[in-house]
Amino acid sequence: MLRLSPENYHRAKRVVRRLDHATGEINPFLFAVAIGLVVLYISCLVALVIRLPVVNSNACVTTSAPPSAAKG
Repeated sequence: MLRLSPENYHRAKRVVRRLDHATGEINPFLFAVAIGLVVLYISCLVALVIRLPVVNSNACVTTSAPPSAAKG
């Protein structure tokens, strides 16, 4: 298991204490929503940075005629 140096351990403890203090008044559901939005924002930012292609899909559009029109 990864062991933290004393300096990093105290820094991590301080960050956790600050987060605990900041979220003490926040509803847990709202906190989960906020984390989800941050993850979505970061993933969109990463997609823009690496320039992923935008794919337009016409999955609901068919090119063949319906079976009733073929008999007529």
